[in-house]
Amino acid sequence: MNINQILGWIESIVVWSLIVMLCLVGLGRLPINPTSLFDFTASFYYFSVAVVICPKTPLSFNKKLVLGFIAFSYGVCFGLI
Repeated sequence: MNINQILGWIESIVVWSLIVMLCLVGLGRLPINPTSLFDFTASFYYFSVAVVICPKTPLSFNKKLVLGFIAFSYGVCFGLI
């Protein structure tokens, strides 16, 4: 077995487990009694980050990097991170 194959396998496991955790957190942050769309902001944030980091997303690395930076900045500004 090549070391690159092992690292690729580990990377796939880590990325997919992170996506599952982000989706579960997004589901957990859904409001019970929403009054406006602003109540769904935290949940949408976690789902959008899961989509950006998904390896099957057809975005180039540069676009994923920019969207990841925007998501990180948004999360810090609104206290989600």
